[in-house]
Amino acid sequence: MLFSLLKLNKKYFKIKNNTIMPNFYLFFYQIKGKSMQKKKILFLGAGYATLSAIKALPDELFEKAQVSLISNYSYHYHTILLHKVASNEDIYSSKYDLLPLLNPKINFIQDKVLKISKDKVFTQNGEFDFDILVCGLGFAKETFGIKGMQEYALSIDNYENALKINEVIYNKIQDYKNTHNEDDLKITVCGGGLSGVEFVASLAKELKTFCQKEQIDHDKIELSLIEAMDQILPMFEKKLALKAKHRLEQLGVKVYEKSKIIECEKNGIKLDGGMFIKANTIIWTAGVRGNSVIENSTDFPSTRSRVEVDAFMHPLNVENASKYFFIGDNSLFKDPKTNTPYPPTAQLALREGAYVAKALKALVDEEEFKQEFSFVSGNTVCSIGNDYAVGTVLHKPISGYLAIKLKIFIEKLWQYQLEGIKGFFK
Repeated sequence: MLFSLLKLNKKYFKIKNNTIMPNFYLFFYQIKGKSMQKKKILFLGAGYATLSAIKALPDELFEKAQVSLISNYSYHYHTILLHKVASNEDIYSSKYDLLPLLNPKINFIQDKVLKISKDKVFTQNGEFDFDILVCGLGFAKETFGIKGMQEYALSIDNYENALKINEVIYNKIQDYKNTHNEDDLKITVCGGGLSGVEFVASLAKELKTFCQKEQIDHDKIELSLIEAMDQILPMFEKKLALKAKHRLEQLGVKVYEKSKIIECEKNGIKLDGGMFIKANTIIWTAGVRGNSVIENSTDFPSTRSRVEVDAFMHPLNVENASKYFFIGDNSLFKDPKTNTPYPPTAQLALREGAYVAKALKALVDEEEFKQEFSFVSGNTVCSIGNDYAVGTVLHKPISGYLAIKLKIFIEKLWQYQLEGIKGFFK
């Protein structure tokens, strides 16, 4: 019986150590789809965009369609809180087991996506066909070709790497007690946007407590933040950016503005003009690109691993585009008024996901869907430690205690969407 099935379709089996092993994920994915004759909706990635779409799907859709999700990880992480993981402010609150968040009728497959073609998704352990594809594979580090940055700098681009940064920083500071190498106490953050500012501020506060506990002279800690543009937090007006800079300096952070990085070395950063900032730990927060799977998927034209989409989240210059949705950090959606891409933010990803849920319902019900996606950037708040923040609300500046309370509330909204009232108090 086993060999007749293998002869019938070898892709449902794989050879391991000279033993024929059934590929259960692929077998049930394919057979279930054929037997039930339902539309197959395949989600890729478990970030903000895809999860916000999945959470917004009506229950009745799962009776009409076979919904599957492929993700590298068995968990979801709250990306805008990863700086707290890296700094040691809060390691656990940003991580969620994935299965309890999903409708039980979703077929979850933990696997690594390698490539996407027009009718299949290829993973490490199999291949999956679909009727509708929703791709939200997230982002990766973009170093803009700066020499040495890829090799020597760490990046807060996922939960595991945030934990790695945490481990590297605190191990080096512990090692200093034996080696007395003061360069181990020097940490440089490259990029003065939201991620860089939030991380270095959080780290500054955590290191003060840690040094007291470990009886290490905190005055020897050197934290640097480097920004190429005229000011840190360039999305804000200058007055707000100055408030943020002054707050960082009060926390002991050296802020370098108008400082273009030429090269990253193992023990420091070389700036345009010849200045060298010594540091044995270097963190890159200055740029992201789409997931590398996108540039490996040549059926979908992309720029920096981001697929440009139209107002329905369908890829441009692709045949039968209505069966594909690209959302989140691996998509590129332009402001129709300026023809410039919106920056890839959590706010944009969440709204794209909610929009796609409506489009999927119409597709499954075979109804015409004419509503175009539109986006107006809302509130943006940057925390500078756990007791201060700066930002804009309804395009008006805000700072201080009220701003940090708003920042916490914004973070809690996603947690509430994931877990209900339990998530709000996590």
